[in-house]
Amino acid sequence: MSNNPNTPVNSGNNSTNGSNANNNNNNNNQSEEVDLIVFFNLIGNGIQKVINFFGSLFIGLYAFFIACIKVIFVNIKIIAIVVIVALAIGFTLDKVKDQVYYSEMFVVPNFESKYVLIENINYFNSLIKLKDTEELSQQFNITAKESEALVQFEIEAAPESKNEQLKEFGLFMKDLDSVTRSKVDYEIYLDNRDLYSAEMFLLRARTKNNKLFTKLEKGLSQSINNDYSDLKKQERDSVLRLEKENLEVSLAAIRKIKDTYLSVLEKESEKTSVSSNLGNALGLQVEKTQTKEDELLAQEIATLNKLNEIKRELVLKNTIFDKVSSFREKGIVENIWYKKYKIIVPLFALIVLGFFSALFTFYKHVIRYN
Repeated sequence: MSNNPNTPVNSGNNSTNGSNANNNNNNNNQSEEVDLIVFFNLIGNGIQKVINFFGSLFIGLYAFFIACIKVIFVNIKIIAIVVIVALAIGFTLDKVKDQVYYSEMFVVPNFESKYVLIENINYFNSLIKLKDTEELSQQFNITAKESEALVQFEIEAAPESKNEQLKEFGLFMKDLDSVTRSKVDYEIYLDNRDLYSAEMFLLRARTKNNKLFTKLEKGLSQSINNDYSDLKKQERDSVLRLEKENLEVSLAAIRKIKDTYLSVLEKESEKTSVSSNLGNALGLQVEKTQTKEDELLAQEIATLNKLNEIKRELVLKNTIFDKVSSFREKGIVENIWYKKYKIIVPLFALIVLGFFSALFTFYKHVIRYN
């Protein structure tokens, strides 16, 4: 009887705890919902700001475009007059100016003469800028009047095919050690190439005299020849001749041994024909001398191939530089659009007109400003 009063008290406590847990869960759900709402509001506001920015940017560009068109339409007569006058002046200047001609040639410098070639091109251009007609006349064996007609010399790497670039990359990689080779790939090689990395060059001469190109070619050819390249050629020739002599001695020794083997084989063939019947009758086996004529033949062919390579290099690479193509006897008229006065003068006139128009508008704004 004494335990009955405690029973309703415990049940009341349990119901109280359950209601508190439910309230906590509800509060947590509500806070999560509030966080999500705030998060989505932030995203929405950010998107709206981006849209507003691009919208205002578009409106500003459109307004600027309309303002420019309006200025053009309002001042169309003045602009038309300025353009027509500028075109007339440009056409007149194009007619009276000296015509410029150009011609191109491809060369392959040997024995490191490309450094001299590039240096000489820069030197000739410097003489042209300084108008040193006396030095130019001596360099190209032309008159002072002809040297005044020189405009510019240009040099650039000749166009290369993909196969040529891959071939040069392979030769470049052979000269590197294994550590450096692992750090260099084809793209890095191409990005780090410069004018001095080329093997073939395009030379372009620009002059106002259309009959100078043959003389200019002779002058350029003479300027490429230099003592250092001559020395490198002599060293190369000496090494190749020494290798050629050694190979010829080796070839003679190989052929001598081969002839000895062949004579041995001939004698054995005679012995075989005489003693074959006797050997068969007595039940004996005739032994053959072991020779190495196949190995000697392979060595002879390899030596001949090396000799042919040396002879080929001595014949084909026998000059300081090779001319792949020469200057034309008469050049081609230079026709570059951005160098024509009929384009330069109108553009310059419009820029000046726009500048003074803006300056006048700003002046009126300053005067009227209160």
